[in-house]
Amino acid sequence: MKRMLGTLVAAGGLMLGGTSLATAQEGFFHSPVFVAQPGIIRSFSSGASTEFNARFVTAIPLAIDRTTLVGIIQWTPFADNGAGGKANAPAFVYGPVVNLLNEKYWSFDVDGLFAYGPAATGKSDYTHKFLFEGDFSLKLGKMINAKGQWNSLNAYAMLAYVVSGLPSGVESRDRMVLLSGLSLPLAPWKK
Repeated sequence: MKRMLGTLVAAGGLMLGGTSLATAQEGFFHSPVFVAQPGIIRSFSSGASTEFNARFVTAIPLAIDRTTLVGIIQWTPFADNGAGGKANAPAFVYGPVVNLLNEKYWSFDVDGLFAYGPAATGKSDYTHKFLFEGDFSLKLGKMINAKGQWNSLNAYAMLAYVVSGLPSGVESRDRMVLLSGLSLPLAPWKK
């Protein structure tokens, strides 16, 4: 519990510090962007089900070119609890995202993320994980020439590979997760 509180306080301080510095675009942290990302999540492990994934993202662009710091809260509110774990408990995901390719109608990012979320076993309620992720975004708002905030509407597909935080002996395919859905811009609202 102390680790969870420490992680949340540190991440919250980072987020609040980022937002207070965000007004001056010349600083290290730039203006944050808030995004809702409803979608689905599918593990590649055998017998896994596809679940609705509620996901909210705070993205803070950094002064480092093509780099953004993200803080994400996500959970599967309708997931069955068949294995004795808390399938619908929230997870907090945070870390850097680096944009590799940014074209007019699509982009591709790579992430090295830390996650604090429900454990894969019944031994502990929560655990720390480290994962790599590849994110593909299709810029729907730009494709339909939407105006205002809807110009930032995207469809996404993210392939995540959990490097650590799972029990030993977990097969490689069981470490992969696919997330897909829509990125709906919440703030700042453009006119």
